[in-house]
Order: sequence, then structure tokens, then C-alpha cells
Amino acid sequence: MADRITWYDILGITPGASAETVRRAYQARAEQLQDYRIAGAAPEIAHAATRTRKAINAAWLILGNRAHREQYDEAIGAAPKGAGLANPEPTASRPALDLPDAAVNALYVGADALDPGEFEGLAVLVGLLAAIPASGHRADRKPVTVPDVRGLFFRACHAALTMAGFRVSTVRLTDNPMPVEGLVVDQSPAPGQTVPRFSTLTVQVWHPPRLPSRG
Repeated sequence: MADRITWYDILGITPGASAETVRRAYQARAEQLQDYRIAGAAPEIAHAATRTRKAINAAWLILGNRAHREQYDEAIGAAPKGAGLANPEPTASRPALDLPDAAVNALYVGADALDPGEFEGLAVLVGLLAAIPASGHRADRKPVTVPDVRGLFFRACHAALTMAGFRVSTVRLTDNPMPVEGLVVDQSPAPGQTVPRFSTLTVQVWHPPRLPSRG
């Protein structure tokens, strides 16, 4: 797991968390992204929030289901091999998707229950959950491609960029923020650019503003 972020990172929890902790983490993330909190926000904030909703919903589909979670934990090395289901039921083959992370592939389990549109939405997760190259020796400043971290909550973003060998600078966008983890809504340099390894990547972090007190 050292070379990538995981579905646990998407929800801000660690492997081994109880089922209740997983549920509460998902609900807290979902509440933070309610439409009324995003209303009137800049387009880049709304776009990032849409990406994040897809990510936390996909995380819940895996981590909120015991069988799916056992298989995923084994795939990422969070559980001893063979510690999952003793006799998993055979599943029908699904159309192949070019999604590199085992977490996304794990969604095929029980996929008959998903709406077709869910798979289209999962395409945004490629940049969020793909394996990230190790940073290498600090003297090696060979150019690297800037990853797309928009739509990640800040801790997962920081972990991903650190693994990729970037320094991280932050700009907070909300003057009176709620005391919750911020959401990365924009970045500089932009995704896809080529920069020297160990360059600084600046992320713009948005928090829902505190609602005016009544009374």
C-alpha cells in the first residue's frame, strides 16, 4: 500500500477500522458535500465536489460491504492472503475497464446491482487511485508528470503528492471555514504538465463555510 492511496484514504480512515467507523466516515464526507453547502460556489469547487461524491460513493460500495472489503483488503495487502471469503461465489464476466487499481476492479463484485451510469462515473477515479511512482533518490530530478489531485480531501492529496516526490503548498479559499478536512479544488502546475521531481505543487483547498447562526 506504500505506493498508492487507497479507498480508506478517500474516506479518511485506516485499514482495520470498524464497520461503524466506515459508515460514520462516509456519512460525514457525504454531509460535507451536500448541494446546499456547494450552492453558489465557484465552478471549480462544484466540479471537484462532483468528483469527490463519485469517489466516496465508490469507496462505500467496497468498504461498506463486508465481502467486498475482505477481498479488497487482501488485494492491497491489508489482510493475510486467504483470510477473506473461504469459497467466493463465481461471478459473471464484466466488460473490461481501463482502470489500473485493484480497488476499481473490486467493484465488479456484485456489479449487477449497480446502475450502468455508475461505471461511467468511475472513470474519474483513475487519476485518484492509480499507483504513484516512488520518489527515488533526492538527487534524481528527472522530470515527472503532475498528477490530478482535484477532488481529493487534503490528507489523501498530501500523501499522494509526497509519495510522488512533490513538495506541497496550500492556499485556503474559505475565510470562515467549518472545522472539517478541506477539499482540493484546483492545483498549480496543472495536471499532465511535466516538471522536475521535487517541484512544489500548490493546491487550493476549500472548506464549506460556517452557516450563519440563527437568532
